[in-house]
Amino acid sequence: MKNLRLLLFAVFAIVSVAAPVSIIWKYEAALRHGVTYKFRTKPVDPYDAFRGRYVTLDFAADSLDTANDGYWRKGPYYVRLANDAEGFAKPVAASLTPLTGSDVIMVDSAWNHNQSLRFTYPFNRYYLPEDLASLAEQLYQRANRDAADRESTPETYVTVSVYRGVGVLKELYLHGRPVREAISAELEQDRR
Repeated sequence: MKNLRLLLFAVFAIVSVAAPVSIIWKYEAALRHGVTYKFRTKPVDPYDAFRGRYVTLDFAADSLDTANDGYWRKGPYYVRLANDAEGFAKPVAASLTPLTGSDVIMVDSAWNHNQSLRFTYPFNRYYLPEDLASLAEQLYQRANRDAADRESTPETYVTVSVYRGVGVLKELYLHGRPVREAISAELEQDRR
């Protein structure tokens, strides 16, 4: 009986360690071996009491036109990505069955009545330290507002590493600079 308890404890301990390690490995593999894509974004700034400040990312290329009159069920879908002429990611195909390749990401989706499939990307939050979040949001909003005033495309985007269906958010860019660099430049300008 004592050996059985010891065996059960050992199995439980191994499973308890293996589950989080496999999740971590999946995201680390995407960062190390994945293909990096740039996604244009649109801002929102909520707060999560448990995880802190973050910028909610809404993506410009988050749907795929379909000629299918059939019923599309709610995700998950496998979406094949390609780069557009400006180097930003865009969906080019979607499937309910797994697709393979370094250009595929698994997403949630819902049918849109306008004959398009709209995606919810799994990397839709960019977390920041509390002391930087407020200024980052102001800069993010300003970048999008400036683009709207000029009637041009916003210069806000993220880079995402994609590997075996997993997408990991790498960096948020404002006016072509990483967000922390943009914050530092703004703080330096305020000191002058």
